[in-house]
Amino acid sequence: MAKTKNVTFLKFLIVLIAFQDVAAGVAGSIMADLIVAFPEFPPSVVMLIATIPGFFQIFPSLFYGKLANAFSKRTLLFTGLLLFIIGGIMPFFIDNLFIIIAFRGILGLGVGITLPLSIDIISSFFNGRERDTLIGLGTSTVACIGAVFFQVAGGMLADAYSWQFGFLVYLFPIWILAITFLYLPEPNRLQVENASLKEILFSASKTVYGFTLGQVFYTALVFGYVTNISIIIQAEKLGSATEAGLAISLFTLGTLLVGFFFGRLRQLWPNFNIPFGIILTAAGILWCFYAKDLTFIFMASLVGGMGLGIVIPGVLSRISDLSNIAKGISFVGFAAAAQGLGAIISPFMYQLTLHSFGQVGGRFTLFLAAIGLLALAIIWLVITSLSKKGSVQKTEYEPSNSTDVI
Repeated sequence: MAKTKNVTFLKFLIVLIAFQDVAAGVAGSIMADLIVAFPEFPPSVVMLIATIPGFFQIFPSLFYGKLANAFSKRTLLFTGLLLFIIGGIMPFFIDNLFIIIAFRGILGLGVGITLPLSIDIISSFFNGRERDTLIGLGTSTVACIGAVFFQVAGGMLADAYSWQFGFLVYLFPIWILAITFLYLPEPNRLQVENASLKEILFSASKTVYGFTLGQVFYTALVFGYVTNISIIIQAEKLGSATEAGLAISLFTLGTLLVGFFFGRLRQLWPNFNIPFGIILTAAGILWCFYAKDLTFIFMASLVGGMGLGIVIPGVLSRISDLSNIAKGISFVGFAAAAQGLGAIISPFMYQLTLHSFGQVGGRFTLFLAAIGLLALAIIWLVITSLSKKGSVQKTEYEPSNSTDVI
């Protein structure tokens, strides 16, 4: 009985690490206020406040395998959360756009460590369906509980005071830093080779690179919703920053709900869960495009988020399967880097496309996002159907049963 309680507490601590992994998107709920606050800059530049964390997330993610071999998990956890907190709260004290963007980059460095770290720790303690379930709970459920909190609280503070106050919500993860650092046990470290970056890059299969590339485009397209829904709601006077934050939070709430069932879904539908998730995301965003009422925008956001709750853990689980931990090679950072790259290219991709069509941002961006996602789903579905290696495979590495250390 005591051991069961200890294992349950271990699971709680592990998934808690993911609480802040999508909190960088809090800027989306106050984007309209930020654009007003910096009228001398084009919206695509101001949107870097929301997307630049993704760019800086790339670097520690790509080198995560080497970082994990060089440092303990507790050291990486402390460093990642500390960077996240510092980069998150500093914009409260600053009114210079480029310095704010720089600190948001520091926040991204923190996420670039904690995102693959959370998957790595789960794989260190658990395997099989239990591992998939925890990945779903971490990357979807817990991360989105955090996102709901950050986005709604940030929007409410911005409405009540000013946009700077929205960034004070980044003080909240201090308790997560404390509890996980104090009580999360260090997994047993394997004696493995310190694989070079060149070896990691060239040992990755076509499947790893295919999933990584797909994740880049998926994230870039989804960010069209994240950075524009606030503008639509406030420009069309459907609501304030609080309602905009609520819409994004409902998007992440949909992700949260699906996270509870991801392990079961992946077991029943291992090859086609990701294309289905992409279609679901597209359907939600397309519904937002047509919705003229705030209630329908909320409902559509929930549907779109359910798709996100399938795609993100689906990609992370598949890439984790293909890692070779026994040789010191982890590809989880690839997926984290892909999310970061997709976020940073998103505003420029949309700006170029909108200019080509002679359109401006807002609703038309949502239309482009939905069409792009539908196209991505079809391509992903065709490739998956044609691939004889599409079935989920388990690596030879079996995580050590370290739950006894608690």
